[in-house]
Amino acid sequence: MKPSNPKVIYVAEATPGTGKTEQFIKELDVAPYKRYVYAVPTKVLTKDVVKRIHAIGIAHAYVINSDTHKNVTDTVECSLLEDDPKVLIITHKTLLDLDPCYLQDWIVVIDEVPSVANNLTRDIGNHAYTNFLEKFIEIDGVSTRASIKQGMTKEARATYSDIVDDRGMSTICTCLGALLRGKADVFIKEYFNKKDGKWKWQVRVIDYFDLDGIYHSALETHVLGANVTGTLAYEHALTKGYTIEASKFTPEYRGYKFPSYIYPMIQGGKVSKTMLLTLPDGSVAEEWNEQVFGHALLRDAIEFVQGEPILVQVHEWCKFPFEDYPNAIRIPFDARGLNGYLDVHHTLSLIHGNPNPVEDQNNSEMLCKMNISASVGKQALRNERYRELIFQAATRSSIRTFNNDRPTIHFVPTEESGRHLAFDLTGCHHILKDFTRSSPSTNARSKTKSNILAARDLSSKGLSARKIAQVMGVSNRTVSLWLKQTV
Repeated sequence: MKPSNPKVIYVAEATPGTGKTEQFIKELDVAPYKRYVYAVPTKVLTKDVVKRIHAIGIAHAYVINSDTHKNVTDTVECSLLEDDPKVLIITHKTLLDLDPCYLQDWIVVIDEVPSVANNLTRDIGNHAYTNFLEKFIEIDGVSTRASIKQGMTKEARATYSDIVDDRGMSTICTCLGALLRGKADVFIKEYFNKKDGKWKWQVRVIDYFDLDGIYHSALETHVLGANVTGTLAYEHALTKGYTIEASKFTPEYRGYKFPSYIYPMIQGGKVSKTMLLTLPDGSVAEEWNEQVFGHALLRDAIEFVQGEPILVQVHEWCKFPFEDYPNAIRIPFDARGLNGYLDVHHTLSLIHGNPNPVEDQNNSEMLCKMNISASVGKQALRNERYRELIFQAATRSSIRTFNNDRPTIHFVPTEESGRHLAFDLTGCHHILKDFTRSSPSTNARSKTKSNILAARDLSSKGLSARKIAQVMGVSNRTVSLWLKQTV
């Protein structure tokens, strides 16, 4: 039976290591005969949680994931139909794949906020397009929006069924599936790929995971995390009319034993791939090498800790010679649940959260579908893919034990990210600028400035944005952005 106010989401927001999961397990000990679905980010965490629950003598806690069952979603949905009390421990992905109607009379606990953005951009060759898409779809000549041709739905479904398990056809499968379900927006256009020297078809699928069905169907929904209120899922819940109340799984506040030392590496608040690949002469390298700006930042930070272990969070395209620095331990972007480094006192994050132009367009269109303003939604996305990732990396260190015997050191990309980390860690933390450098001046930046001035000059002469775009060989949107920028 649903509670009297079904438009409530319960939130336990606290820093990593303070005991959010422990509070949940204590509640199980007090009231073991309720029915819970506990969703975590990774399969590794499902195993960790079930061990902790079994350790207090509760045997009816079960993990269901791809390691334990072949058909995960079907297995979970069958288990949800059973009446006996139990704790089902699953991943975020499985939770998002479920039909929410199965969650009636279950308490859903979501450990960490899942990413709800579900956009896809892929290129496919002409052969794949003509053989698997062209006969089923029509494309609007102006918007490039795709749809299933009238009378072709049955054939499209048959083709989808034939290729759904073929990993090599994943893009075609995703595209057809989105068109058949009708929830996502699909855009397809042909373009010339200068790098490959070939004509290709760009497929964009604009979609998001709507958690509203989970909130509506479950007896209660609790969301646990370090930064719940800064996420896109939180903003979307507000647009749906939900209110937020404190969860019973909220742990007591715990302050860190020592203040941390935070070292920003770049002045200001901007960091980008172009900046990190900038060479001393202002040109931008196509690939990472020992001369690029980012190399010196990493080298100096890693050498500063004098051989002690340091957790390092960087992009895949960062080809720093980590093999020459055995004390540098690479960790994944999403470090949530990574608890094996409690004896490490140093972390280094050199990442950026900037979407490329196509991703930015996808995000704008997705936020429009979600009825979230672009400014609010894009800030939430940046929190998720930048600020939160740096915070999670920092709290994989000994700081999360709350009884470490020395201060921790955290290298972060910029002065702005340093202030954010100090705020997110709570308490007193020192921001030191011993390693802070000014950002390099690039030829690309000079060229952009020149283009902005040229566009303004043409505009002052009465040319429209469309005409300026034709003259300069760029898109109308680029011209609009140039005319709005300051130099």
